[in-house]
Amino acid sequence: MGEKKCLLIDNDNQIASIETIEREGKKAGTPIKCYQFNVGSTNNPEFLTNNKIDLGKVIIEFNKEYSGVTFDLIAFDWSLDDEHVNGVELIKHFQDNRIRKSTPKLLYSGELKDEMESLLNQYKDGTIEFKKAWNQIRTLIEIDIVDFKDRGEYEIAIVNYLHKSTPNLETILVKELRNNSDLKFLGNFKKFENKTFGEIASIIENDPDRSLPFKRGLIDEAIAFLVDLKNHIDG
Repeated sequence: MGEKKCLLIDNDNQIASIETIEREGKKAGTPIKCYQFNVGSTNNPEFLTNNKIDLGKVIIEFNKEYSGVTFDLIAFDWSLDDEHVNGVELIKHFQDNRIRKSTPKLLYSGELKDEMESLLNQYKDGTIEFKKAWNQIRTLIEIDIVDFKDRGEYEIAIVNYLHKSTPNLETILVKELRNNSDLKFLGNFKKFENKTFGEIASIIENDPDRSLPFKRGLIDEAIAFLVDLKNHIDG
């Protein structure tokens, strides 16, 4: 089984969790390489404006650091120690900006029930408006996540998911493109001509609508090749 890659997005250093995930993955027979992206920490001011998470800067830094890495799973911490931005809103911002739309996502929280109770109490007390409370709940319903775990359970949940999950054809294609990222497409792929394999991998991960013609064209090319090969053998 090939190595799986995961990313932890948290405001605190997750080195201990990374060691646990990689160790337990090895025990399960699934090699895992885990990375972290510390959004919200004062030790990482590149994500902040006036000591608050700046979503625009988060996107810039994410693309700068991980543009060439294909993740099998991204895990988001709910609480990022910022009253304006949490993990739910960050997932939504990723999706709205076409960042890793096809990558499976997991959300975790140290105190899930307390988080929800606090949100509802803030609305009840008039601290926040209904719109903000509803947006949090609606976003949680709408975001495409594979699991929602308590902080004490999320490391093993990540290992279990990566151990049991089978990569879809799109993930396999993206990984192969990144393995040959400097090569370029020529020929019948007009919209992608002269783009590198790495650039196309990014389009597939982040912009499913734009990547559809490429995937269809690739299938057509493969079928044409197989038919031609069959005719050559039969002839």
